[in-house]
Amino acid sequence: MQNKIIKYTKKILLWTLTPVLTLVIVVALFMNLHPTFGDAPNADSLNKISQSKHYHDGHFHNLVKTDLMTESDEESYSIMDYFFSPEDKNPVKPLPSKKLENANIKNGTYTWLGHASFLMKTNDLTILTDPVFNGATPLPFGGKPFPIEHPIHIEHLPKVNVVVISHDHYDHLDYKGIKDFAQSVDMFFVPLGVKAHIMKWGVSEAKIIEMDWYENSRYKNIEFTLVPSRHFSGRGITDQSSTLWGGWVIKSDNQNVYFSGDSGYFKEFQKIGEKYGPFDIAFIDTGAYNQAWATVHMMPEESVQASIDLKAKVYFPIGWSKFDLAPHMWDDPIIRAVKEATKKNVTIATPLIGETFSLDKLPQEQWWQGLRE
Repeated sequence: MQNKIIKYTKKILLWTLTPVLTLVIVVALFMNLHPTFGDAPNADSLNKISQSKHYHDGHFHNLVKTDLMTESDEESYSIMDYFFSPEDKNPVKPLPSKKLENANIKNGTYTWLGHASFLMKTNDLTILTDPVFNGATPLPFGGKPFPIEHPIHIEHLPKVNVVVISHDHYDHLDYKGIKDFAQSVDMFFVPLGVKAHIMKWGVSEAKIIEMDWYENSRYKNIEFTLVPSRHFSGRGITDQSSTLWGGWVIKSDNQNVYFSGDSGYFKEFQKIGEKYGPFDIAFIDTGAYNQAWATVHMMPEESVQASIDLKAKVYFPIGWSKFDLAPHMWDDPIIRAVKEATKKNVTIATPLIGETFSLDKLPQEQWWQGLRE
């Protein structure tokens, strides 16, 4: 009898462990072989990384102490919340948007493409930030963009001269998108360590400028400066904060623009504003927040304060209305941002995705109203 029990126990363990081990092996192979996970820095990048005062113990570090998860039960978020969220948490129908009209993209204009992607044109150059046109995860399921009336694909864009990357998280650095841009884009500006990823995806090293915080570089009379943000990086399980993250100051003869990438609130915004401001417009992280992540993503009220610290003439909320990345309702970021901006007398731009505008004619329609059931 005892031998039978042992025999059946072994069979049960075998039936249970075999699929688990198979899954582990498949995932490990996928992460090691699929190019979406990027690559390790080459000798040139490693040398520059090792000289950064923000890099030690094998990782980059924020300027201020930053716990990636705070000890709070408020707005706690689990995988169950993701799969069993309220029915009206995400848009119930395609979001209104504008059909991209390349003829409208002229010097001094801006075009939001959703999340952290926007086009700006200055000095006859078209600059694109954090181009993500596919999903926000490395897997074929999950992380899909919300449906919109006029979807925007890479083939709809005008010639892009410069791509600027804030960090290597999947909702900001898109493997398929970079592959599509590898030959046509003239120059890529990236934080330290990110060069290896996009080289693996086909971008020539000669077209990549890799930078540390407060470094700057000029390209065709436009100055690009990488400035600190309060965040982290990583595309795999073991590479957290192995590449740098940051925001960008993009300055031409007649435009001075700030782009935050992802960031928690910190006093460095004041320093950036004093050193590089005032800004004509500031594109500031205003989505995908949760109290548990309060150090690495701003609440909308903090984003408005950041725009004040930065001395921005116009505040543009980004990081919302494209992906479901947090427990809040899809339109909560913009509702709270508009309320706080009104309270603080901050000028806010709220274009539709695909809408091209200039600073002398700001879009401020509250187009998200009435889209909940």
